[in-house]
Amino acid sequence: MTKRDLGNTPMKIITFLSDFGDTDWFVAVVKGEILKINKKVLIVDITHKLVPYNIHSAAFVLRSVYRNFPAGTIHLVVIDPGVGSERKPIIVESAGYYFVGPDNGVFSYIYNKDSRAYKINQKKRLSSTFHARDIFGPVAARLSKGSSPEVLGIMIKDYVKFEFPKIKKIKRGIQGEVIYIDHFGNLITNIPNENETTEFRIKNKKIPVKRFYGEGKMGKIIAVKGSCGFYEIASNKRNVKRISGAKIGMRIIARCS
Repeated sequence: MTKRDLGNTPMKIITFLSDFGDTDWFVAVVKGEILKINKKVLIVDITHKLVPYNIHSAAFVLRSVYRNFPAGTIHLVVIDPGVGSERKPIIVESAGYYFVGPDNGVFSYIYNKDSRAYKINQKKRLSSTFHARDIFGPVAARLSKGSSPEVLGIMIKDYVKFEFPKIKKIKRGIQGEVIYIDHFGNLITNIPNENETTEFRIKNKKIPVKRFYGEGKMGKIIAVKGSCGFYEIASNKRNVKRISGAKIGMRIIARCS
């Protein structure tokens, strides 16, 4: 069986990102199937509390985290509302990492011109509702033992990919949108940090730009340059989502200097 170098780390790493939650057996079952194949792999949970079925949010979380792991890490991603349908199970090789999951767009933000995608070979009878257990987990485990994507699947060109939300240049500023809301209720926008801004506006409400969260007055809404490369709308020790009633997709205006 063809082997491939997965990096110089002594222990192989599989990250696991899903919308399975933490009250059922689903996450543990997938981990068990991985460990049956490779007892020495390190499994790192990114989160299992994504909004169910929200592929775009999952794609953003993956984009924000995957490069923080050593080259050769295998990222197992299962947000799969189309499980059991004709959607393809795939392996993606991109930027020195492997990605395993459904071909539903969840890998959209990690693709580049050098990425390679493979449709996973399916040889046994499968559950129509739990491909994380029957396909994705075992394939991630086999990759961690050195199996190559070429052995585990067939290269394809027609994978699903959607575009990252685009900003729009307007008079004296930029129009963007909320693309993710984190655990603290901070609104992550699609406006890159490199754009120097003087203020933001949500529903015509002026929002000052600060250097860090604590520079804003308690309970007041501010904008800061976020750690993932995009401006965030936040509040010092308060939940902006609750304060503003904001939702993903809501329009944001940035005034530029």
